[in-house]
Amino acid sequence: MAQPRFSERGSTLLEVLIAVLVLSIGLLGALKLQTLGMRQNSDSRYVLTAASLGQDAMDQIGYVRSSSTDWSLAKTDSAPASPSTPKEKWLKQVQSSLPAGKAEINCTGGVCTVKLYWTPPGAEEMKAIYVVRT
Repeated sequence: MAQPRFSERGSTLLEVLIAVLVLSIGLLGALKLQTLGMRQNSDSRYVLTAASLGQDAMDQIGYVRSSSTDWSLAKTDSAPASPSTPKEKWLKQVQSSLPAGKAEINCTGGVCTVKLYWTPPGAEEMKAIYVVRT
């Protein structure tokens, strides 16, 4: 068996170390993509929930607009412990379905605006705005 030349000693170890470094960088990139994908999935779930809640509020506003019920409400963090009106029930649903969920409803001149606010974990506050003519 031929002896390796003196200048080639340790070159295999160096090649292995470089290969491990390149592989580690690739795996870290894949892990980062996985984390971003999970966050996007979570964020899209909250957006879909907000859209459903906004649609529900607009349907109820359109339905009760013919009666004397007033849906206007300022941006609020709290709903009564035992909601009794459709507006209070809806607000309770906003708070239980969205993280740090808040709502604001303004009805003026036959136009109602529903604003939903929420703060996903580790992110900035997000909002969705829906408008319905009554």
